[in-house]
Amino acid sequence: MKNYILTYTKTRFTPMEPVIDDIYIEDIAHSLSMLARANGHFPQFYSVGQHSLNCCKEAKKRGYSDRVQLGCLLHDGSECYISDLTRPVKRQLPQYCIVEEKLQKLIYERFGLGDLSDEEMQSITDVDDTLLYYEFVASMGEPPAEVKLPPVTMKHDFSQRDMNSVESEFLYSFRKLTQLKQEKNHQGADYIGIDGCRAGWVAVKVSEDGFEVDLYKSIEEICSKYDDAAYMLVDMPIGLPESNDDIRPDSEVRMYLSGRSSCIFNTPCRQAVYTDEYHEASMINKCILGKGLSKQSFSISPHIREIDRLLQKRPDLAEKLNESHPEFCFAILASRTFILPLYNSKHTPEGHEDRVETLQEYYDKTYEFVSYIMDNPRLSGLIIDCLDALCLAVSAWLGSKHGYKSIPANPPKDRFGLPMQMVYPFVKEIKL
Repeated sequence: MKNYILTYTKTRFTPMEPVIDDIYIEDIAHSLSMLARANGHFPQFYSVGQHSLNCCKEAKKRGYSDRVQLGCLLHDGSECYISDLTRPVKRQLPQYCIVEEKLQKLIYERFGLGDLSDEEMQSITDVDDTLLYYEFVASMGEPPAEVKLPPVTMKHDFSQRDMNSVESEFLYSFRKLTQLKQEKNHQGADYIGIDGCRAGWVAVKVSEDGFEVDLYKSIEEICSKYDDAAYMLVDMPIGLPESNDDIRPDSEVRMYLSGRSSCIFNTPCRQAVYTDEYHEASMINKCILGKGLSKQSFSISPHIREIDRLLQKRPDLAEKLNESHPEFCFAILASRTFILPLYNSKHTPEGHEDRVETLQEYYDKTYEFVSYIMDNPRLSGLIIDCLDALCLAVSAWLGSKHGYKSIPANPPKDRFGLPMQMVYPFVKEIKL
């Protein structure tokens, strides 16, 4: 018999010998939103995910720390992998309790809570027990036991909610809480924008100290140099389709770039990416995805293959190396509220000026950056690529301050667990 379960993200997870890198928040959010609380005995469907959200909100209302709020959100995370048992049964199965405790500790460790104090753990338990009491009173008309608990500090929603909405709110709450933590940890950190070009890769670093830009032969060289960077955005597909069931964000992003949609190339299937001859690659792509391969898409296949191999070799990089698109980010930065493209092509003087002025609004060293590129013989012929990389670096920094979004909001993953998404920043009017 197999000793693993296949999770929502298609991860082969071994509950008895759990691996910390196999724990994904997407699996926890999805599973808990589908699991019934109280072993399914409430008159209406009420999920473990909704219970966790209510615990998180209660902790916030009580004035507990972000750590305790996150702990409340994740406190039933082990149920994602081993479900739950009713309390009378659980008391008779000590081995189950050992497995549950081991899993839960690993989940806390995975998301930065491995050092929760006894006091913090007690706060999480108190909130959990309090919500249990009020859930039963609201749904069953009586408490699960005659115990005296402190009143809740707010009115909670115990009604039946759509599972998708619970999953989305769970992910939103997680990202909001972990982003606060990242913002505190990344003060003075570096943010990297990367663009593939005919000579290799251009990488731009922005930080409070200024900028750094250079040309590199490989993406691995960049990731090695900036191993301590807070976040990296790259203009190259991450997460490759292998069938028509694998949905990339390319088409959805084009809808936001009316008039400039041609700058979003169709991503080749993984089988075509690893094929060196154009006509053969196009034929393979047509057989698998139902459409041939443009020469533009084929021309970036070596770059796609390079980054795909790197992420398969180093899946840990997927935590901070994310796909984005400069034209999409430029549109967001230029619009502030509505996503509209910059209609002048970046290959024209007008388009160049549009993009420089847009970046200058957010990054006050943009003019200095352009002057540096123009005076650098090694980079002056790559001004478009350098500006694209700067846009991604500035977008990474803005995202760290105000939050990242992605298209789609809940991205699917490819066979190797890589998200098929395009990341972009939530924009506020602020300069670096």
